[in-house]
Amino acid sequence: MQLKLKKRQFTLERPDSEFPELFVRVPDSWPSIQLAPFYDVHVGAPGHHSALLARHLEWVAETPNVICWNGGDFFDNLTDPKMGRDTEDNTEQFFETIKLLQPVAHKFAFAIPGNHEARTYREAHIDISRIQADRLDMPYFPDYAFVTFEWRGNRFKLAAHHGTGAAATPGGQRNAARKDLAWMKPDIMWTGHLHQPIADLIQIHDYDQLTGRMFERDVLVVISPSYMKYYGTYGAAKRMAPGARGLGVATLQEDGRIDMSLHARGRRL
Repeated sequence: MQLKLKKRQFTLERPDSEFPELFVRVPDSWPSIQLAPFYDVHVGAPGHHSALLARHLEWVAETPNVICWNGGDFFDNLTDPKMGRDTEDNTEQFFETIKLLQPVAHKFAFAIPGNHEARTYREAHIDISRIQADRLDMPYFPDYAFVTFEWRGNRFKLAAHHGTGAAATPGGQRNAARKDLAWMKPDIMWTGHLHQPIADLIQIHDYDQLTGRMFERDVLVVISPSYMKYYGTYGAAKRMAPGARGLGVATLQEDGRIDMSLHARGRRL
């Protein structure tokens, strides 16, 4: 299948490295950088919120200074009848995802897999996430992605992973989101998987590698929302708490600030 993809307005450099590294160079003409990753979309699942996804993909298409990535579990990908039934088979989910992402693929910097895509690799040793990313011209990393956004003299460092575990309490979810900080010190640590949106600031004291002087900086730790409704789904059947749905957006500012945005939907009666 030959896809027609638009040209990116930023450049990507993937160095020859043992590490999963990527450099994203953004034009200084951008007023800011809005990072808007898609985690746990679950196309094909009975509870998939397709209307909300369509609205957010339209926002991505219309917003000139947004950069996205596929954080995994973009489609549901059931591989065992005991897991239940989806609204589409896995082949249809795969191509539906490509159809949804094709108009905005040029806004995506990279892709990583989720545990749902990993089911196919576990069963058949076929990495469908890599195949999908290749179709959409997205650099692909099989687990972590360490990404540096270079813009207006800043280097914002992102560590992205789909996320792991089954933590059900707020404390357990926070511990799961930040456990990598024991061995890495990014500016943003971003995961999903738990379907519970959380954004925390953690202050660290770091060393300037050029001068040896110490300085303070904050690390933003994020768990993205999902695009899954609740009732009639696996989460409700297992009595997991419902999670807010949608898109978390972090805005990178010229002065080094990172602003996090989560939207609380619903009527206020």
